[in-house]
Amino acid sequence: MKKTGKDAYTAKLAKQALEAEMLPEADEFKSMRIMLRTNWTALLGLVLILLIAALALAAPLVTRCDPEAIDLAHMRQPPSAEHWFGTDDLGRDVFSRVVYGGRTSLMIGFVPSLISLILGTTLGLLAGYAGKHVDGLIMRLADIVLAFPSLLLAMVVMYTLGASLLNMFIALSIINWAGTARVVRAQTLSLKEKEFVEAGRSMGVSNAMILLRHIFPNCVPNLIVLFTLDIPGAIMWESSMSFLGVGDPNAASWGLMVSQGKQYAYMCPWVILAPGLAILITVMAFNFLGDGLRDAIDPYMKT
Repeated sequence: MKKTGKDAYTAKLAKQALEAEMLPEADEFKSMRIMLRTNWTALLGLVLILLIAALALAAPLVTRCDPEAIDLAHMRQPPSAEHWFGTDDLGRDVFSRVVYGGRTSLMIGFVPSLISLILGTTLGLLAGYAGKHVDGLIMRLADIVLAFPSLLLAMVVMYTLGASLLNMFIALSIINWAGTARVVRAQTLSLKEKEFVEAGRSMGVSNAMILLRHIFPNCVPNLIVLFTLDIPGAIMWESSMSFLGVGDPNAASWGLMVSQGKQYAYMCPWVILAPGLAILITVMAFNFLGDGLRDAIDPYMKT
């Protein structure tokens, strides 16, 4: 059927509106780039994160000792030229264990945060766009998760499923997705009433394409901030559970090192100081970066 002049003009306006407003998040990415050049604390956080990740990835190149090699003749030795961070109660080199432990701790930070980000984003988009019954069901489930103390809920999951790295990922993912879902839902509720979404509907764009191509990209800047702030949270939760004896005893993480060395805190404090400082610096670096990114996209910080 041939379009009338009015129909053609309406379609043209809708297309122009869609093309002009479909990716307004570009300003936020520009603000983030400017922030990384001007905010020294955020830049310091990024540099520290890259340095820690590089050390963990290049562990075989920067360490001289096997992190699991037991040397009973050199137990609880203080820091020296041979053992930079000293040795533990089994004579293992603490520096090597900290560097290799960074692999596990960073993985515990990244993997559950990524899983909870994907799950929370998906459910948040569905809740905000579908509305009514779907929104009510997802948000009530989120309320149930948020009603429990996070550490207690994670411990219950670990006790139920068993102590393993996979179950640690599941436990940390469960306690983090609800907050992400709420943020994405709120933004979706705001975005679905915008002109560029209405333009997409008037052009016959499907709901799935509107969510994926027009609403989701506008949530990405906030999701980046949430991700950078979730990673140190996951590292801290794992450290807390390991300290309480609920973590995976086979995962050589910084939290497990602190837990295993706490009984020697007065005799050889370097055993817990080294992994403890590694946790502190890593969490601080991610918080510096996350705070800087948040300030870059916060409209109240731009006035």
